[in-house]
Amino acid sequence: MDRARLDSLNIILVCGLPGSGKSHFSKKYFQDTDRRRINRKEIRRHLYEMLNFGRTWSEDKFNETDEFLVKHVERKTIEHLLQARQRLLVDNTSVTRSSRQAYVSLAQRMHCSIGVVFLNTPVKLCLERNAQQADSVPGLAVTNLAAALELPTENEGFREIVIVENY
Repeated sequence: MDRARLDSLNIILVCGLPGSGKSHFSKKYFQDTDRRRINRKEIRRHLYEMLNFGRTWSEDKFNETDEFLVKHVERKTIEHLLQARQRLLVDNTSVTRSSRQAYVSLAQRMHCSIGVVFLNTPVKLCLERNAQQADSVPGLAVTNLAAALELPTENEGFREIVIVENY
C-alpha cells in the first residue's frame, strides 16, 4: 500500500470486520511512524483488568453497560492527543456509516483531517482468523456485522478513502 496519501492526515481510521487484519495492517504500515494508536478493544481490556484487580479480560466478559465508559475514554484520549498535535491511528471495527460518524464529527469539531482505510476481507477468512485468536469474538457477531457492513463513501466527510480488498 502507498502510505503517502495518508501521511498528512491527523487521523487515520483503520476499520473492518473482526479478523480482517486491522491490527496487523496497522502495525505493518504505521508502526514506524510517529502516529499514536488507539484501539477500543484494548481500552476494554485495560479497564476491565484495572477495575477487577488484574483478573484477565476476554470477549465473554464484554458488558454493554460498560461501553459508554469505553467510548468516553477513547474520545477523551483522541481529543487529548489531537490537542497535543499528535497524529493518530484509530484501529476499530467501524463497519457502518453510523459507527464511523463519531470520528468524523470529532475531527471536524477539532479542525483536523481524517481518512479511512477499510479492510474488505472476505467474511469466511475473517471467521477463520477470528476463531484462531485468543480473544475471539463470537462468530455470530462477525456474521451480523458482515450483514450490516457499509463501505465508506466520500460524503461521510473523509479526506481520503482507501479500500483494501482481500487483506
